[in-house]
Amino acid sequence: MSSWLIPTADQIVSMPPGEVEAFVRAMDRERRKVEAAIARFVHRVGESGAYLVDQHRSPKAWGKAACNWSGAEAARFVRAGEVLDRFSAAAALAADGGLGVAQLHALGRVVANPRVAEHLADGEQFLVGQAVALDHDDYVSVLASWEAAADPDGAHDSHERAHRDRAARASMVGERFFLDAHGGVPAGVQIKEILDAFAQSEWSADWEAGVGAHGESMCPGLMARTDAQRRFDALLAIFLKAASMERDATGTGVTVNLHVGLDAFEHHLAKGLGGDPGPLDPCDPGSQCVTGTGVPVDPQDMLVAAAIGTVRRVVLDSQGVVVNLGRRQRVYTGAAREAVMMAARWCVWAGCHRPASECEADHTLPWAHAGPTSSWNGAPMCGHHNRWKTKGYRTWRDPDGHWHHYRPDGTEIGWRADTRTVVTMRTGDPAA
Repeated sequence: MSSWLIPTADQIVSMPPGEVEAFVRAMDRERRKVEAAIARFVHRVGESGAYLVDQHRSPKAWGKAACNWSGAEAARFVRAGEVLDRFSAAAALAADGGLGVAQLHALGRVVANPRVAEHLADGEQFLVGQAVALDHDDYVSVLASWEAAADPDGAHDSHERAHRDRAARASMVGERFFLDAHGGVPAGVQIKEILDAFAQSEWSADWEAGVGAHGESMCPGLMARTDAQRRFDALLAIFLKAASMERDATGTGVTVNLHVGLDAFEHHLAKGLGGDPGPLDPCDPGSQCVTGTGVPVDPQDMLVAAAIGTVRRVVLDSQGVVVNLGRRQRVYTGAAREAVMMAARWCVWAGCHRPASECEADHTLPWAHAGPTSSWNGAPMCGHHNRWKTKGYRTWRDPDGHWHHYRPDGTEIGWRADTRTVVTMRTGDPAA
């Protein structure tokens, strides 16, 4: 990397934004190649037994001694080397810098699970293909869902153990109060959804107060409380409300959406009733059983929750579209809004991870430009990025369900710019 001539801050200011992105991606591609080369070398040290010459117990211990790596770092290289040795498609991509470092290590953790070994050969194309098609956080969710489907017994045992070991403790230490809790996913998802909803109310209160005090100059930096402070106050509000009010017929007022393919739902239902259906294909996205935020859920917990009505089953098509209300209304409301908000777990703008619960449901192709009020033309966007549409920026969802963002000059923003050289336009595309 010492051969790179890094532009000065003044030079960067004068560069087009697409060129700035391209420069850092070029550096990152070299980093990926080096990371993969080290992983392959560590793997071959293990294969050859060279680590034994100096009496090291394992390739991991050898790496720690040779390079002063941490134990976690050495373990990542060992696992990554196993991935590159097992998956020829991953090795080819990594050698050319096409496989991200974080994606390689995330895949390594899955491949290291001995209980999914029998599915790895059939899953190679899917697992490697998704690594270069998805944003990192989405890829991690897909890996977790694939692993749960490939190892249903192990996943079920883990969920059962998490539920069995649930605990909560409130304590005072000096001048501080601490609340510690852990448990299973079904209860945790509900708790988190409720906390997020109350925290959003606290955020809105701070924002309205700030607008009253600062007017048009109001910005998040002028808010009276930090996000951490608002979340603690939201937690207190939950406890106070629980202590002062009876639970009404609507329960918490928070809906937890559970995404599962229809075939997978019927499979788990048949199994839960004592049947012996054939195994699900872990590479089929419809086999996933996840919350709206991508958290894998034990199928048995899903069946119980569906039976007692605490979750809503959502059937999605291959692009995640739920409903289509055409162009008869200008704003997204009711089921249409909920469908749009289910299209992504957070703001769809490249690099923005503000939760969808804090975003607006709006048109990607603006209404003023003949954009219909339909699910395929809607997306959750935070207020900041939603307003960029008025400055000539455009967002488009391709046939594979991936989001693309374009500057007014037509150049694409983000890492997908390297994966698409020609964009076929249709109604709703940025240049349409």
